[in-house]
Amino acid sequence: MNRFIRWNILWIAAALFVATGCKQNPGKSDASALRLPLPNVTVTTPVKESKTIYTTFQAVSRYLQSVNFRARTSGIVTTVFVSPGDEIKIHQPLFIVKPMEMSALEGAGALSDNLINSRDTIFSDQLAFTNQVLVQEGDYVQPGSLLATAFNENSLAAVTYVPFSEVSFIKENSPCTVEIPGKYNVSSYFQKQLFLADNITQTQPYVVPLPPKLKIAGGMNLLVKFKVKEIRDGIFLPRKAILTNEEETSFWIMKMANDTTAIKIPVTLGWQGKKQIQILSDRVGITDRVITEGVYGLPDTAYVKIAK
Repeated sequence: MNRFIRWNILWIAAALFVATGCKQNPGKSDASALRLPLPNVTVTTPVKESKTIYTTFQAVSRYLQSVNFRARTSGIVTTVFVSPGDEIKIHQPLFIVKPMEMSALEGAGALSDNLINSRDTIFSDQLAFTNQVLVQEGDYVQPGSLLATAFNENSLAAVTYVPFSEVSFIKENSPCTVEIPGKYNVSSYFQKQLFLADNITQTQPYVVPLPPKLKIAGGMNLLVKFKVKEIRDGIFLPRKAILTNEEETSFWIMKMANDTTAIKIPVTLGWQGKKQIQILSDRVGITDRVITEGVYGLPDTAYVKIAK
């Protein structure tokens, strides 16, 4: 009987020893996992920057005010001083019209000094650019006949086309910059909205005044640069560090908790550029290591190996 009891005591002691040994190695399973081949990842650290965010709109140069020059009497156009595209000065002569009475008396040899001086000269009363010249020497015109059309030099503007989605950013007198190819940039402002929205391009046109000294042709392609907002001390990450679901309704990053463990951190996105995205989260700082490559398919908590 004593021998039987002694054998039982030995078996119980052995079992307790094995159990105690197991409790002294709680990280054995984790260590086993770390011995498996781990996915290689590349990491980066966020950057803190201040940015001024601009957006650029397509624009076209336009002269918004037209000028019409008309005959004041019936007669023959004897002289044309302008051609299409000419710059017209104030008080510059444009046309001379010889009245019909003068032509009739001239043929009869009965001209008087009063009739000789009755030639009608059409002058410009403003700075302009000739658009069309509609008559030539020898043409007969009646009172009110249109002789030429021109653009008022002081009505030069860039008509810019703002996507409907960005119209809310634009306010009256909002400052902007007009980029003119081959010349220089001009500071200006959004003067007014034109109620001629284009349903095909989904844009809303705005008038941005330009100085007459530019002397550029109408119909030139321009760019209007507009400041959307300023970001002070924002946290930015590369686009490839941001993960999202299929619906793009939630976003997260994989941050290194230590040298081998990456954890999922939900984030809110701020400004988005072509290469960088602003991160709005108190859980992301400039000293954190965030995975940029090898991140796809990782679970919420993953063991990884940082590539050197």
